[in-house]
Amino acid sequence: MARSILFLSLALLISSLSIQYVLSDSPSSTCLEAALKLDPCLLYIMKGGDGPSPTDACCTGVDILSKLAKSRVDRIVLCYCFKKMFWTLDNEDIHSRVAGLPNKCGISYTMPPTDKTYNCNKISMYSDDEGVVLI
Repeated sequence: MARSILFLSLALLISSLSIQYVLSDSPSSTCLEAALKLDPCLLYIMKGGDGPSPTDACCTGVDILSKLAKSRVDRIVLCYCFKKMFWTLDNEDIHSRVAGLPNKCGISYTMPPTDKTYNCNKISMYSDDEGVVLI
């Protein structure tokens, strides 16, 4: 059921994407790629401590996502994508599992926030200086 909700959210995301950034790569294709990379993580995201650890395929996807976030704009786009992917899952455990995926996989990366109230425009290039305006 939750997986269906996530994929419904993804379909809505792709069909109604309205990110205000102009990129060389389409934001919708970036969102689709991000969703596909997280697909192997869904069982872990939904079940967490009650289910298995993230799979190798999940960790590979997280590693690829970390490489997609090359610039501040890339990180902002991923933040908006993640917010839209997980907006229906108003469960703090799910949000913390998504945030904790890189650590569980041994990858040095900070996942974009999935909390629907987070302002993605606050994201900087580096996770430890969020909110700092880069000129």
